[in-house]
Amino acid sequence: MSKVSLASPIWLIIEIVFVIYFSSMNEWLDDLETKGWTELKNFLSIEISRGLLEEMAQLQSRVDFQQASIGKDDNKQVNLTQRGDFIYWIDPKNCLPYASEYLKNLEQIISGLNRHFYLGIRDYECHYAHYPVGSFYKRHTDRHAKGSARRVSSVFYLNPNWKESEGGELVIYEASGKSSLIKPEMGTLALFLSELEHEVLPTLRERKSITGWMLTETIL
Repeated sequence: MSKVSLASPIWLIIEIVFVIYFSSMNEWLDDLETKGWTELKNFLSIEISRGLLEEMAQLQSRVDFQQASIGKDDNKQVNLTQRGDFIYWIDPKNCLPYASEYLKNLEQIISGLNRHFYLGIRDYECHYAHYPVGSFYKRHTDRHAKGSARRVSSVFYLNPNWKESEGGELVIYEASGKSSLIKPEMGTLALFLSELEHEVLPTLRERKSITGWMLTETIL
């Protein structure tokens, strides 16, 4: 049997793929370290992204998504002047196939974060988020004032062909005072430190996503 030369085209292709992969990985890790946030476009294939959107539609036809609240424990309340989205929590042990695939990819992100930054992330939690036309989420942080296990926040968008005129962008306020916009386009994953202030601008079109938090404590 003839051996494949390390100079053959197939090995050159493999080498190029690895270079591109690790260069891209280093780029988003650098962004997270320097700015506190990063944006990964085309994080998943269009097939998986569309599958997630279809699964979310299936769920919405069968179950009621809850009006999202703000605050924690005894201070938890619905406040439509602050937040107007509807949510449904994802159970990693009992979720639909595309959701399971998404969570597996998210776990790879967590492994990378722990390996490079020693963040001590032990678990995560995610929910679907549906913003009806006209809804928003005013400026806030994801780490509660009385303490929180949330270390890194994530948002994966499920909205094909999003236009700038439709609003609904995620605004992230960096520690430097600079603010940045992320368009909620299908396939984009936004990652940011949970202590950073951020908001969702009013949306002129239904806006769907999977929002999550990477935690330093294990969910029982």
